[in-house]
Amino acid sequence: MHQKKHHKKSNSLIPAIVVLVLIVLVGAELYLLFFPNDTAIISHNHTQKSTAQTIPPTPTLTNDATQAKNFNQEVQPTSDLAKQLNQKLENGQFIGTALVIKNEQIILQKGFGYADFDKKQPNTYHSLFQIGSIQKAMTATLILQQIQSGKLSLDETLDRFYPNIPNSQDITIRQLLSMCSGLYQKNKPAIMMSDDAFLQFGISNAIMGTYGKFKYDAINYYLLVGILEQLTGSSYRTLFNQTFIQKLQLSHTYFYNDFISSNDRTYPYEKTDGKNYGTQIADKPILFNQEIGTGSVGMTVGDLYLFFSSFLSGDFINKHTFDSFWTSETLEKFAGGIYMYNDYIRAHGVEEGFEPNVYISKDKQNVVILFTNQYPKNQTYTALGKEIFDSLTP
Repeated sequence: MHQKKHHKKSNSLIPAIVVLVLIVLVGAELYLLFFPNDTAIISHNHTQKSTAQTIPPTPTLTNDATQAKNFNQEVQPTSDLAKQLNQKLENGQFIGTALVIKNEQIILQKGFGYADFDKKQPNTYHSLFQIGSIQKAMTATLILQQIQSGKLSLDETLDRFYPNIPNSQDITIRQLLSMCSGLYQKNKPAIMMSDDAFLQFGISNAIMGTYGKFKYDAINYYLLVGILEQLTGSSYRTLFNQTFIQKLQLSHTYFYNDFISSNDRTYPYEKTDGKNYGTQIADKPILFNQEIGTGSVGMTVGDLYLFFSSFLSGDFINKHTFDSFWTSETLEKFAGGIYMYNDYIRAHGVEEGFEPNVYISKDKQNVVILFTNQYPKNQTYTALGKEIFDSLTP
């Protein structure tokens, strides 16, 4: 009896064991089905740890000037040439931000001196400066886009848009772009105005000097802004934002009111009694917020390079439009906000303590951009910029 009982009890354990094994196997299959990656992690844990330790992290920034993100960093001089150029800037007591590109590689991108002397805030690669008259190159680009689309022509006369301007039947779009209309503005506004009111004020105060003679006066570009707005039905600021800031993703470009409230802004200074930062020049919103189309924008050196790089690449206007405006007659003369030479372009501005200088080879291989917030009175950094630019080509 005892043996029979024992045998029956042993047999009853077998189904229970089988059921337990089945539960384990089914559970394992379900785990593999829903969490396949976990088993891979467990089985190869040691291999993955070894791999993670041997592969270095990929750098996010390089010195390649063809990548916009690379202008969001400081680039200290490392090559012998870059060190020499850095020393040249220091010896010249340069105050501002310098960008130097050689063979499409950023070899120098850094600040010199102070953006805010009182707070001892230094100039850096992301410091904002007023670009002054260089903005005219952007306004000219917008006009040339209208010419390219067939809505305007270089030889069209001003009377189509502003028949009350003196000699408007003779003044061409080409002459406005190259400041050869002979027009100048006799009075400037003394109060803050809207953009539209400012344009109307300028137009009503435009008078003729010597028709066809070069005379550098902002009224030429105010008229071009008015023409743009008539042709497009959009404000200049809207066109500027859409064409440049949004298309090129310029994250450090501002109109004057936003510039003066930015934490990255620089303050302009005048050297007095031989002392740098001798006098801080006061902001002038009435003057510069209303320099619409001609000098109301602040930028970093990197953002300005991105504009000129796209400009030279034909991203805004095609070669036919480019060549139809910059002819042998305009070579080495002011036209469209820049000076065109055989192998390079130059742009320059001066605005109450600010002076931007730009030199870019037409193939974009070599670049020098100098922004200063202490414009040397009765002097200029133009020669220094050209000297540095020439040193980039053997």
